[in-house]
Amino acid sequence: MKKVILGTTALVAASALTAGTASAAEKIKLGLGGYLQTSFVAASYDTGDQLSNDIRHEGEVFFMGSTTLDNGLTFGVNIQLEARESGDQVDETYMYVDGSFGRILMGSENSSSYLMHYASPSPVPAWGLASPNANASGFTTPSTYTNDISDSDKLTYFTPRFGGFQFGVSYTPDGDSETAGAKVYSDIEDEGATDEAYSLGANFNHKFGSVGFKASLGWEHSESTTAEDQDEYSAGVGLDVAGFSIGAAYKLTDNDGNVDDEERHDYNIGLTYGQGPWKVGIQYAGVTLDDASDGQLDAIVVGGQYTLGPGITAFGGVQFWDAEDDLVVGGNEDSTVFFLGTSLSF
Repeated sequence: MKKVILGTTALVAASALTAGTASAAEKIKLGLGGYLQTSFVAASYDTGDQLSNDIRHEGEVFFMGSTTLDNGLTFGVNIQLEARESGDQVDETYMYVDGSFGRILMGSENSSSYLMHYASPSPVPAWGLASPNANASGFTTPSTYTNDISDSDKLTYFTPRFGGFQFGVSYTPDGDSETAGAKVYSDIEDEGATDEAYSLGANFNHKFGSVGFKASLGWEHSESTTAEDQDEYSAGVGLDVAGFSIGAAYKLTDNDGNVDDEERHDYNIGLTYGQGPWKVGIQYAGVTLDDASDGQLDAIVVGGQYTLGPGITAFGGVQFWDAEDDLVVGGNEDSTVFFLGTSLSF
């Protein structure tokens, strides 16, 4: 859900390299943060039994804390709890160490290519199409974020940013380690369907006078013990000038779903304009299946948002969905979704 590097990363063993005199740093104390997005929805579907009127919620509570030692290293922790009942109630849990060498993270968190990706701008919270928290029921979710291994336990390193450039790498020993359920510290798990996974990410973010420019590249590879290995390749670019933001992103998935010769293409483009507390815009996303399956999905969102106060944003808009061939789910080919909601961050 969070499309930014949280500035976090951790490996306790790093302290052995720089340990010296006793530290006067305080013990880590946890603080609270998070968000809640709530929407009222009125939708029209061409078929199926989806609710025409609905209320959607999405939210998480963050438990965060850090401390800086005398040697300059910052150690921290981040535990994210789903705000509503979920099959995976604890979302992401990791610790990190941050220093002049960069950032090291260990635990349940997305990969480096996911965290460093730039997608197109959305005019609204929650309902944006680059990787939506909410969308029309019964449709494949478009996303240009590499996410096959998701929050599986991994080790990630980010370089410092220099000249606008930053690089990252992730290693996941077992792609099933987070999704397979609760894991006891002393457990030695049997190998599941997903084996090792690797990720590389790079991005550039710099302002040239009054013009901001950013771009990203990513790769994620996951090995399967029962089927074909899967590769995801992502790219994104964005430009900010005079209140306008425009961006586009693309992801190719080779052997999608670990099916041989199945290719999936996800892409999106968006344009927003905002001044002060308000912003409006339009965003398009699409999905194409090639080879083993064929299908096409197109989605558009038009909307706007207004900041009522610190951490309080009202938003509204409309989505249009159209699917064909193998991307049709339950016979539902198209829908129109109106939404009106509020996003709270704390």
